Amino acid sequence: MTTSERPSGRAWPWAIAIGLGLVVLVNVLFAYIAISGSDGIVESYQTEQR
Repeated sequence: MTTSERPSGRAWPWAIAIGLGLVVLVNVLFAYIAISGSDGIVESYQTEQR
């Protein structure tokens, strides 16, 4: 029996896909927290000369 015929031989691609999905989900969560908790921009920053 070769590895492609065994059910465990096809488990690793799913494990990688699930792991990558979790990484993306955690990154999206961190980005949301960082963006939603950001400070407001002071009005003078937008109106004053640079």
